[in-house]
Amino acid sequence: MRAARTALRLPALPQLRTKEPKRKTVSGRQPDCVVWLGAAFLAGYLPGIWLGRDGATALGQQLAAWYTESPERTAFAAAFGTRFAVGALQLCAVLLCGFCIWGVGLLVLLFAARGGFLGFCAASVAAADGAAGLLRYRCDTAVSDVAMLLLCLWLAGWSAQLAAQLFCAAQGRATRETPGTVRRLLSHFAAAMVLSAAVSAVGGVLVLAVGSGR
Repeated sequence: MRAARTALRLPALPQLRTKEPKRKTVSGRQPDCVVWLGAAFLAGYLPGIWLGRDGATALGQQLAAWYTESPERTAFAAAFGTRFAVGALQLCAVLLCGFCIWGVGLLVLLFAARGGFLGFCAASVAAADGAAGLLRYRCDTAVSDVAMLLLCLWLAGWSAQLAAQLFCAAQGRATRETPGTVRRLLSHFAAAMVLSAAVSAVGGVLVLAVGSGR
């Protein structure tokens, strides 16, 4: 009887472990946000070129004169300080956007305005000094402008992540990731400031080298 009962027993079926669907977190949207901010920069750059194409505005003439003046007598400390101050201001603006619930929209406006300003400067220099002036302007500012854009985009990804979490918390959907996001944002901001100082130093050296070669 015992053998018959053993034979009639069905083999135990293995328990299938079902994988729970991964929850989409705000951090997964970071690369997409960086792409959109880069697109906002380009969207502002083209209208900036159109606004400064004739070089008739007083602001455009002042910017062209500032960028095309000979930096032979400019000290390295002054060239470094100017570029580092501009870079630090941009990074601080990106950081502050992260502590606002509307920070993602502010970041889009910030990058569009930055693109418009750089396009306006390039068009104003070209209108005032022609192709030669535009080439010198590019040699002076290309490294620092591109490097600062990449640093701001890198920091903006974390800033947008924090802003999105604060927006969810304002709607009653608080998340436990917010304190960790704040710490990561501040640490990345400190690293970006150090890299900005290095970029400003390289940019200052290039400006003096281009000026001495004129």
